[in-house]
Amino acid sequence: MSISTPPSCVSSETAARVVHVFSMHTDPFAQPGSGDAGGMNVYIARSVEAMLAADPALRIEVFTLDFGDGAAERSAAPEHPRCRVHYVPVSGTRGATKNDLPKFTGGFAQAAVEAAQWAPQLIHAHYWLSGVAALNAAAHYATATANNRTNVPVLFTPHTTAAAKDAHRGANEPAEPRYRRAEEGRIIAEANLIIANTPVEADQLQGYYGADPSRLRVITPGVDTSIFCPVAGVHAENEGSDTRSRIVFAGRPQPLKGPHLLVEALGLLPDDLLVELDIIGRSNSDYEQLLLQRAAQLQVADRVHLRPPVPASELAQIFRRADIVASPSSSESFGLVALEAQAAGAAVLASDVDGLRYAVENHISGLLVAPRTPQHWAVAIERMVRAPRLRLTLGAQAAARARSFSWEATAQKTLAAYADALSAVS
Repeated sequence: MSISTPPSCVSSETAARVVHVFSMHTDPFAQPGSGDAGGMNVYIARSVEAMLAADPALRIEVFTLDFGDGAAERSAAPEHPRCRVHYVPVSGTRGATKNDLPKFTGGFAQAAVEAAQWAPQLIHAHYWLSGVAALNAAAHYATATANNRTNVPVLFTPHTTAAAKDAHRGANEPAEPRYRRAEEGRIIAEANLIIANTPVEADQLQGYYGADPSRLRVITPGVDTSIFCPVAGVHAENEGSDTRSRIVFAGRPQPLKGPHLLVEALGLLPDDLLVELDIIGRSNSDYEQLLLQRAAQLQVADRVHLRPPVPASELAQIFRRADIVASPSSSESFGLVALEAQAAGAAVLASDVDGLRYAVENHISGLLVAPRTPQHWAVAIERMVRAPRLRLTLGAQAAARARSFSWEATAQKTLAAYADALSAVS
């Protein structure tokens, strides 16, 4: 694999001045762990903030779909003189689910063009639905001006792909629709640049979709180590207590993310091992109730707790006090929760799949679990619970490693990718 490395500095002649960011299906500023909000939302929100701080001449407009549920009024969108956030209404989308949205990408693109306050130099699309909309919007800008001079490049960050999800999906996870994979192939073929979260994802984009390596950039997410950081003595206090061991799962409860594996694993643990599971997050489905029903069948219902999503500062405290933070996903382009947990000094168990292999350094900053079965997860949990010294060692090494990931670095590399895209079309 030969992928271009973005430069560390950006010429003022090629620097982006106006960027449109598309996040059609989810509000980047929504509470992570609720509905469709997760690591991608954190990625967009924090990278936008960091890019604005890095380049005082940059202006950014963010476009997300207004589902008519009051989210726009509740949003934590930044109040920044060089940032505009648009909650774009599209007829027919009130109450729509993510599966309903492909037919609205054209309407979203048109509405975004009409809502824009600043003419874009480029569009950065996050997730495949936004990618389709971005290509539509770019086509509009290419033909709408009187002198036909507006060529707006599109940058695409997939975050997940149908091919990668299908390659690793569990027995109870539905296959991705064929049209999604077809559209992802079209976006990857037509976008000016594709941004992968890890080298693993870059390899997947080439292998599954034939992505041109000259148009690929690898830009890893960051972590806010002012929030997610160890606090002296917290883990030592945990080790000295006689309470049950605690596993924390944080994220959207859905089959892809794998909390059901943790429930099943609890039912396989020896009777002398008292372990509780906190599932922090909310979905828009009946999946949580299925988890509780299964916990009751396994006679571990008193040890499985569903809790609402919490702000980052509170989540960091939860990670610090956890004995284990678990990421049992079947597929992740990166695995931001695993990185945040490591930054807080937690001992992490994660599935041995794609992006998590990069986010977690096996036997250094955490342990990777394979194959992805309840039996293997039970073995890994028992090993970790019975080895407090191992947990402390992994947690300390994890916190040290996480300090090498910053949103400032993510922003600089993204701005360099923008400059590359603009210079290629100038």
